[in-house]
Amino acid sequence: MKTIHDFLKALKTEKNNLETRRTPSKLGISIFDSIDYVPLDDWHAVVPESKGLMRRPYLAAIENSAHESEQSRYVLLYKDKKPVGAAIFNIVVFTGADYRSPKDATKPLQKLKNTLREKAKLRVLVCGHTHLSGNHGFMYLPDITHEEAYHGLADACYQIRRAEKLRGSINVQLIKDFYEDEFAASKHLSVFKYRRFKVDPNMMVKIRPEWETFDDYLKAMNKKYKKKALSTIKKGAALERRSLTAEEIASSLEAIQTLYLNVANKAKVRINHFDATYLLQLKLNMQEDFELIGYYLNGEMVGFCTLIYWGENCEAHAIGMNYEFNNVHAIYLNMLYDDVRTSITKKKTTLILGRTAMEMKSNIGAEPFEMCCYIRHSGPILNRAFKPVFQYIRQTEWTQRSPFKEETSSDE
Repeated sequence: MKTIHDFLKALKTEKNNLETRRTPSKLGISIFDSIDYVPLDDWHAVVPESKGLMRRPYLAAIENSAHESEQSRYVLLYKDKKPVGAAIFNIVVFTGADYRSPKDATKPLQKLKNTLREKAKLRVLVCGHTHLSGNHGFMYLPDITHEEAYHGLADACYQIRRAEKLRGSINVQLIKDFYEDEFAASKHLSVFKYRRFKVDPNMMVKIRPEWETFDDYLKAMNKKYKKKALSTIKKGAALERRSLTAEEIASSLEAIQTLYLNVANKAKVRINHFDATYLLQLKLNMQEDFELIGYYLNGEMVGFCTLIYWGENCEAHAIGMNYEFNNVHAIYLNMLYDDVRTSITKKKTTLILGRTAMEMKSNIGAEPFEMCCYIRHSGPILNRAFKPVFQYIRQTEWTQRSPFKEETSSDE
């Protein structure tokens, strides 16, 4: 039960927070409309080469394939004229088309909800990438405290929002994604009225040093999961895999787009709006650090997966498939095993699989890494009444599987 002491303490905290919000950040803030205008020496002083998804090749691919309603912004934070922080922003528009209606859409109440939803239109400022999961939105050097860093980030959000008023108001600000080791520091965003919420975990396979070949990976599995893996691989034996060049991707854009939409349209909420030209831009800009693998039956592309190589990581990205062939040939599961094989071959230490199909990914050895985001409505009153939106951001319920021998589990 709260006491008068607790009340007074909370009152003092809010008074201090209010003073902080009213005080501009002491860091210098530079905002750029294109990666071409960013002084790369300053950017690279903050963002190392190993942080590939915050480097120019990937950022240029996003810019070159963006829709008309989408824009990118880049921020550099300075202390004593020295670059100490870097942030990536995307301005996107969400409409009712980005939400998939529930199956009970014929019920009167649900029909009303869907009608209101279809009329909704939000202009959102996103710190981080809308095309993939992970902490690729903000970095800062140890030269500044986390309070200084997040104060600078919050002020940058405010400055971008103010500058965008002529193009249309920004309704919502979303800062994504933070892993558990960043939860404590990023909590300083709550001072600036950002609400923290948890999202589904990012699934990753840690590639063990003793896995020199794919067979070593299979040998590490217990009998049940090794049998499943071999059965899946057998189902996919008829699939021909081809790593496509930029020219081959360009000539296959229509097929790639169709296969991608088969998967994307199943999502309850879509926060990205890219098409196949984005994947072509990735190949053109990232070259050997990006790979699109087509899956073919009798010369027809029936699926594809994409991989981004950055630092010690292999990141599984966009996929597409013809579900008509998935049950017979286990296209999706074969993609997952192929991702493991590629990670081992390329001597990567981590395979990053994203935050969908978590239970299925745990079957191949992926583990969950918890994440959170921060959100804020631009209107103070609406921000206080923003809680109902979280009914659409529930974490998925699933069961963690343990396929490896030394892991004690009911799966044995």
